[in-house]
Amino acid sequence: MARRLLAAGVGVLVALTTACTGSPARSDGATSPRTSSSTSTASTTAPTGRPATALARSLGRVIGAHPEAEIAVAWSPVGTKGAVRVVGDAQPLVAWSTIKVPLALAVVRAGHGQQMGPDIDRALTASDNEAAGRLWADLGGGHRAATAVEVQLERGRDRRTGVPPRVTVPGYSPFGQSTWRLTDQTRFTAALPCLAGSTSITQAMGRVADGQRWGLGGIDGARYKGGWGPTPGGYVVRQLGIVTGAKGATAVTLQVRAGNHQEGIAVADELVEALRSHRGDLPTGHCP
Repeated sequence: MARRLLAAGVGVLVALTTACTGSPARSDGATSPRTSSSTSTASTTAPTGRPATALARSLGRVIGAHPEAEIAVAWSPVGTKGAVRVVGDAQPLVAWSTIKVPLALAVVRAGHGQQMGPDIDRALTASDNEAAGRLWADLGGGHRAATAVEVQLERGRDRRTGVPPRVTVPGYSPFGQSTWRLTDQTRFTAALPCLAGSTSITQAMGRVADGQRWGLGGIDGARYKGGWGPTPGGYVVRQLGIVTGAKGATAVTLQVRAGNHQEGIAVADELVEALRSHRGDLPTGHCP
């Protein structure tokens, strides 16, 4: 199913992502041929369209301390159609294992959530690639599975991201090759808790395995999914998540391209420390 290209420019960019797997030694994604190439605009150290907040300044300091890395963070209130705010240089990159969230949701919506429950759990809590492959097969594989995942993305207000139906890079899953722009990923994540069938998905995102609790895992109660892997320009780590506060919840996404996995997650940890210190600046929302 070919995805529609948004004619309007997004004003902020999406960042690099790479593949995650059940073990950091193997990755599972690559660039999707089914999405448009995006031109990058100037990076920013403050949320687009708003004066710099203490949070934006703090994130900007983290970004500035790592000139060798490419870093971006985005957020939007849960359950609303509010704007996505971005700090950093966000460019479109592959989704890697973050795409396992809409993949799992597609299986639930197909009515197979109970029988595929163990694989859903493994795919989301441990980023198990074999389990994710079984979810893809359960959806019929190929174009049927790709379309099913795209339907869930569209339910989450992402009308641009395409999912390859076939392997495009040997050794990597087709779905992990999807190019998922940071802004689109943030919109989907903000809608996720409000989508029918998402409860088991978000619950699993709150039980991430030891060793994968970097970044957003440093925030108590966060529900999140990571992705990681090598790219020609460096090693990428990526996360999407939901951060809950006293007055509501916020979708937060981040991506870092650095020299290796450890450097990437170290930067992600620094970004989340800034988020923790200025959580009051995050706009919160609720499901209708």
